[in-house]
Amino acid sequence: MERPGNSAGFTLIELLVAASIASVGFLGLAALHANSVRTVAVGKNITAATALAQEEIEIMRRTAAASLVNVASQNVTVGHVTFSRSATVAPVGPGSAMQVTVNVGWSDQFGAHTFALVSVIGQ
Repeated sequence: MERPGNSAGFTLIELLVAASIASVGFLGLAALHANSVRTVAVGKNITAATALAQEEIEIMRRTAAASLVNVASQNVTVGHVTFSRSATVAPVGPGSAMQVTVNVGWSDQFGAHTFALVSVIGQ
């Protein structure tokens, strides 16, 4: 005759402890996934902002340095996000070189963001 203490298998307490440990691990994975989705979305918008700033710099490079002027804020939509792009021009040094700063800003579900690209243009 077998005693109840010698039976094979797991007790209910052991199963509850194992389930609790597994649920903590799964919650950590869910938080990690949510954070990675946010990072990918923000990275995509930073890439778009960089491309918009580079585009404005390239447009200004085709202009003589002495003719460069500030560019008022323009709204540009990429995908479902609207970016605000502006450029400021300031003289650099004794020559005709100009420092161009292109500022790009946007708001998404994660808040407001800004990005600046600075270049020196001269002939």
